[in-house]
Amino acid sequence: MTGFRPSSWNNSKEPTVKLENPRSFNFKRLLRGKHLIEFSGVILISIAETELLPILADFVLEYTFIGKIRGLSGPIGDAMVEFGVSRFKKHAAQTDEPLAILALVTLFEQEELTLAKYLTRSLNTSDAASRGIAFEAFGTYLLARAFSGPRRLSDVFKFVGRGKHKKLQKEVAELVTLEKVGDGFQTIPIQIETNFRSNHILGRSPTMVRDTLEWLQNPKGSAFCFPANIVGPDLIFVLRLISDDTVLRVCVQFKHTKALSPQDSEKAIRTTDPSFFLSQKTKDKNSPTCSDPLMRDEIEKAIKNLGIGTERAGPCGLLRVLVSHPSPPDSNALKKAAKGRHPLAIVPVGSLESSDPALSQSVLSLANLALQRPDLKRKSSDEIDGARPKRQKRGADTGIGGPKRQRRGAERG
Repeated sequence: MTGFRPSSWNNSKEPTVKLENPRSFNFKRLLRGKHLIEFSGVILISIAETELLPILADFVLEYTFIGKIRGLSGPIGDAMVEFGVSRFKKHAAQTDEPLAILALVTLFEQEELTLAKYLTRSLNTSDAASRGIAFEAFGTYLLARAFSGPRRLSDVFKFVGRGKHKKLQKEVAELVTLEKVGDGFQTIPIQIETNFRSNHILGRSPTMVRDTLEWLQNPKGSAFCFPANIVGPDLIFVLRLISDDTVLRVCVQFKHTKALSPQDSEKAIRTTDPSFFLSQKTKDKNSPTCSDPLMRDEIEKAIKNLGIGTERAGPCGLLRVLVSHPSPPDSNALKKAAKGRHPLAIVPVGSLESSDPALSQSVLSLANLALQRPDLKRKSSDEIDGARPKRQKRGADTGIGGPKRQRRGAERG
């Protein structure tokens, strides 16, 4: 019905149920004619289907990749209900119909409205702050592509610290989703550009610290977590090491800037260390202070229990990663941070997509944009010396294409 298959699909077996025509959702009306919104037989508004198609594509691709739902109402919301993607709940269109959503993803791919094109298009904005947010999703996609099949860690990550973690660097790993099974987890490989998935949602974007903890305790088949602002990293995901079937948890901080100072480099690296999650820095204290030590302990415990972790990556079986483009982080800050409990690596973004001309051009464009405009990424109150910790807003919209969201991370520059 959707063009997708469960990750555990065995293609050698004959289907137990014979599907009669029509075998899938029919979205042909999206490709031609007009879409009419009617009420009691009166046409209220007419939308060209060709205009509705890219709107739906952006909405659905954003939702399936980062797990954020744009608040749509009015004619567009009505149209999504009519096409079976959404349903009305409390006077609003609520979107979470897995089969219809996956069927739309298949349609978009046929119409060449792919995830890669959506993410690339999101980068084309004159607003540096919005582009910084889009860079997180774009960078996540590049990492997902890199590990969509078994690949040596050192092919993607440039480890910091001479002679350290040699065994880990040589490990071959692949991107996985995690499903809770009893008291443990089942790891399921995921290839970002195939039609095999364990869940219709690839990523989640918790808006609250408690929601981030819940994802760490049970990802429910999703591969990526874009944590609540105050937690620390921009991204958390898991790789399975092929040699012994253990997992490597990865915490990533993204920086799209033309210059990353030693101080900003230290801050960025610190947000990837569980020891500094939920931390703020004030004028009267030289070191960051945790706003909720008990919650931080709960989060660190959940990370340690997220699958069977490798013993080659510190007490949490975790790799800290800084992705800074086009400016590299300060080398002295890296050397200093490499002495921490967990291994540290950077990712040369420009080398990730040399085999894909279109994506390579997007990376080059990102470099040019950063050099042309100052780094205007938004700062939370936690980044300003002496500021009070900012209260979290419940239910804030953090989608790429929706209203602007606060910059993640307790100490971002």
